[in-house]
Amino acid sequence: MIIFYIGMFLSLWTIGTILLINNYKNLYTYWMSAMFLIAGFASFSLVMNQSFLPFLREQEFLPLTLIEAFRIFTIVVWGIEYHFLPYLFLIGSIVFSGYFSQKNYKMFVWTLLVPIMIYVIYIPSYYPEAKFGGTIFKIISGVYFLSGILLYISSYFKEKNPLHRKNRFRTNMVVIAISFVYNSDYYGLNYILISKTGLEMSSNNLWKLNFLIVIWLVLFFIYFGLRYGFMGIKLRIEQQKLDFSMRSLTEGTIILNHSLKNEVHKINYLTEKIKDSIHQDCKDEVLQDVSCILTVTHHMLDMVTRIKEKADEIILKEQPQQLSILLDTQLSTMSTILQEKENTLHKDYQIDPLILCDSAHIQETFSNICLNAIESMEPGKGNLEIIITQSKRDVVIWIKDNGAGISKENATKVFDPFFTTKKGALHYGLGLSYCYNVMKKHGGTLKILESEPGKGTLMEMRFPRKRVLDLNMDNTRSPLSKGSKISTLHN
Repeated sequence: MIIFYIGMFLSLWTIGTILLINNYKNLYTYWMSAMFLIAGFASFSLVMNQSFLPFLREQEFLPLTLIEAFRIFTIVVWGIEYHFLPYLFLIGSIVFSGYFSQKNYKMFVWTLLVPIMIYVIYIPSYYPEAKFGGTIFKIISGVYFLSGILLYISSYFKEKNPLHRKNRFRTNMVVIAISFVYNSDYYGLNYILISKTGLEMSSNNLWKLNFLIVIWLVLFFIYFGLRYGFMGIKLRIEQQKLDFSMRSLTEGTIILNHSLKNEVHKINYLTEKIKDSIHQDCKDEVLQDVSCILTVTHHMLDMVTRIKEKADEIILKEQPQQLSILLDTQLSTMSTILQEKENTLHKDYQIDPLILCDSAHIQETFSNICLNAIESMEPGKGNLEIIITQSKRDVVIWIKDNGAGISKENATKVFDPFFTTKKGALHYGLGLSYCYNVMKKHGGTLKILESEPGKGTLMEMRFPRKRVLDLNMDNTRSPLSKGSKISTLHN
């Protein structure tokens, strides 16, 4: 059996090392790597106590102090695994779930460590004999493991994006297998005694099956790591890395083209309107439209300089922003499109919050959704409605149209990369996928609340309460008063 336990700690250490090397900047990978590395300590200590220490004791020329020092080392190693594995499991689940802000996450890191440290300090000395086990720690570890499992499972059901949902399912398959350790090493354990004469253990003997968990982890890690990726990494040979880089570059370029296409479309409309205004000697309208063009070009330049962020990971440049101003800026650049189509715009800003966000990404997201809505509506019959309100302590933006609508079948796919129902070479199917990722990066959500073919669509952008700096702004800071409604018909 010793060979199995040697394979156990070597396998766990290998997985932990690969995770750390491949994606050490990822917070979740960091904690899972630590969990795998420490999980191997128990089997390592067991091998040392059952094989290596007896061998050392047979060597008469070795000083007893050296042998004793090594025994103490095995006690420390096993103690770290036994007491801190449940903690690492729970912290990993907190990070993976995405339910908590960075501030709350840091609070959990230190708060959840307190019961473990109190227990370690309070229990009798580990020397000269170390004894692990007991009812109190069975309860503590049970609460930690159960809480972690519930967070993993609930995060799977919370995820709406099909691709991310599959990844969460694969991760759940791994962590639920790991949680079996509670039955074998905690609940089913009466005690582990590391004395000066050897190792003694009293349990339900389920720990002898732990090697099956490790075999499952290794096989799962190799298969899904190579094929799909999970826990934040994906193993690749050099050619696969090149293919991925090229795909990222291509996708980023397409997304940028999508953004530029929308902005150029606005400029074309504004240019035609300026021509008409000049012929009619309407100086004020010309100046207003030129200002809109400058806003559009500034946004285009901002998106060009940030192409890498859209091709790879979206990195937020967060600043406090008044939500009504962000929306009005984008709506002003779309006013000419609405005018050309002779459609109606209704704005209902029931609140005017100050939120912490990346203005460029949020404006691009809002613009994409509104343009999709405008394109779906018939000229002269369309009605676009924008509402800012509060829902369950969150701030939400509802974007409602009476356009073509979306079928139930397509509604589940619209956030997938490269999926589109539009025809033509300029439609890439990446707009809503990008929007979904922007909102997720902000800790919020983007979803279709209602949609029916021929009757329009209701989209929701939701910002979590933790991003709301001020819910009720001073009305003088916004062109819209709280609760006001604007109904504008462009003729």
